[in-house]
Amino acid sequence: MNAYNRKTLVVGILIALAIAGVVSYFASGEPDGLEKTQEELGSAEAVHKGVEPPPSVFEEYRLAWLGEGFWGNAVAGVAGSLLVLGVVLAAGHLLKRRGRRAATRDAA
Repeated sequence: MNAYNRKTLVVGILIALAIAGVVSYFASGEPDGLEKTQEELGSAEAVHKGVEPPPSVFEEYRLAWLGEGFWGNAVAGVAGSLLVLGVVLAAGHLLKRRGRRAATRDAA
């Protein structure tokens, strides 16, 4: 990767993180499609009756230990974006390695 591509990639990632940090504050507090459907059908309570859900790091699109303000949502948005970026980069790296191995095997 040349210097221009690397710089463009880094700037793009920084812009995406800034957007994730700001836009996540405005995420709707209303239930998403699955939750709304469960509520309408009355199945949300039946499924979870007597069962404690596991703790969630990003419950309600925020970090609880940072409170219910801008920072709780912003840090959760950035952390979630970094998590997805890490998964995508790891998958890309594994696929690249697999492709190299297949090319080496086919050449032999």
